[in-house]
Amino acid sequence: MPAPSDSAPTDAAAVSPAAAPAVPGATARTSDPRLDVLIVEDDSTIAGNLLDFLALRGHRPDVAYDGSAAIERLERDPFDVVVLDLGLPRVDGLDVIAAARQRLLLATPILVLTARDALEARLQAFALGADDYLAKPFALAEIEARALALHRRSTGSVVDAVIEAGELRFDRRTREATFRHRPLRLMARSVLLLERLMRRPGDLVERRELERALWPDGDGTPELLRGQIYLLRKVLQDAGHEGLETVHGVGVRLRR
Repeated sequence: MPAPSDSAPTDAAAVSPAAAPAVPGATARTSDPRLDVLIVEDDSTIAGNLLDFLALRGHRPDVAYDGSAAIERLERDPFDVVVLDLGLPRVDGLDVIAAARQRLLLATPILVLTARDALEARLQAFALGADDYLAKPFALAEIEARALALHRRSTGSVVDAVIEAGELRFDRRTREATFRHRPLRLMARSVLLLERLMRRPGDLVERRELERALWPDGDGTPELLRGQIYLLRKVLQDAGHEGLETVHGVGVRLRR
């Protein structure tokens, strides 16, 4: 993975940590919140650039150099934002996102760093629960700007994190769903399936889109998807919701 100093924009903040103080605005500002940021990056140059720049800006950054260490940190310590490279040793970035969202049930915003041509990886990251991405090479100032924007959204400063479909409510921050104000006990993939359907209530969502969302590694099959639809429908029906409609061979619709 190329370091920002190899091909990043000419902004000195993207070139080297030592140059960062000379960049206008590189010193800490008092108007923005100070973020606890977990940087997950195996390239020591990129990680060092990010660490030094964010620290100079008044934030509290920390670094994990592989996916396994990142998951351990997320289990132990709270962070405001995660800046995550996808190409990591031991456990890759997609598995880190999956662990954060599905096992640890964290709503911490995740900013993904990817190569410019890594469209499929970006789509998989979004399907698993990533919030934003930035292609390499990047300017360090943009990392901070995106991290601050994600933090504002996650704390409700910009938009409401709750999506609704009739009496169904889903909180993207807590990953909790309720129907008529009563919590729904959902398995991890059922949460992903419900969230995907609730983004477009009343619309027919194609089976292939749902398979990609639930199994971004390509392991999904029509049979596996049918099983997940059955599990979600059972939970909804037990709660009194009858609005999950399957169109055979085409897709699924969540009625409003």
